[in-house]
Amino acid sequence: MQTTEISKLMQESARDAVSYVAEQHKLQLDFSLSSLQEIDAVLATLHQHQQQQSHSAELIFTLSNILGAYIGEVFISNYGGNWHSNTADNAAPYIAVQLSDKEFPFASVCYHKIMQDNSISVADYVKQAAANVMQ
Repeated sequence: MQTTEISKLMQESARDAVSYVAEQHKLQLDFSLSSLQEIDAVLATLHQHQQQQSHSAELIFTLSNILGAYIGEVFISNYGGNWHSNTADNAAPYIAVQLSDKEFPFASVCYHKIMQDNSISVADYVKQAAANVMQ
């Protein structure tokens, strides 16, 4: 997949996240850094639901990817970078934001927060990621 195709796919996925969050969680996302607080709230709710009753693996995968795409688009618009397909492990390729020599797999962070560690803050992760790049 070419970089422009990946970027288009991730932009569409980010728009899907905006629709999903508006419909299912009654929150409005505006692609600002402050909107990452809403993403944290949505992920916390998904984590709580997951603890009570497991969602399907497909649903968790899809939500992690669209919410990760949204976070990535916010990151790119504020700090730069571009979408990159990492195929180093053919059995487990993934798409991440790449800036300088750093790579940020935002969908993986979403998945980890939903499935295991609700204390993760994607808003803080993005701030730390930006700080790491700026060093």
